[in-house]
Amino acid sequence: MSKKRDDGQGSSRRSRPVRNYRIESDQPGNRRPGGPPARGPRDHTVDDSGLDDFTPPNPGNPLAGAKPGVVLGAALALLGIVALVVVPFLPISAPTWTVPALIGVVLLGLVVLFMQMPRHRSDGGDGAQV
Repeated sequence: MSKKRDDGQGSSRRSRPVRNYRIESDQPGNRRPGGPPARGPRDHTVDDSGLDDFTPPNPGNPLAGAKPGVVLGAALALLGIVALVVVPFLPISAPTWTVPALIGVVLLGLVVLFMQMPRHRSDGGDGAQV
């Protein structure tokens, strides 16, 4: 194959010379013809006057609005599981009924949590809500 193109452009890949599109009037410190100095993204300043009045929201205590049954069930279930994991590593000899009792505590916590679930749905929607 020949490197010469059929359209008469020659073997050069570029048909037109590359132009430098840098516009001198847009550089900081230069003036546009008949206008104020050009401003770029580095010339941006932030108005801090509204930031002085900002106070972050206080989320408060997450357990303050919780039902006591939910807190009790969660505490029983979680503390029972933690005790099941920690007790075997303690340097004391636990009685033989310790593991069945801790399993009972975890199950009791799960039953209490299950009983706190609502009995009926609040609306007849399909569940696709935001």
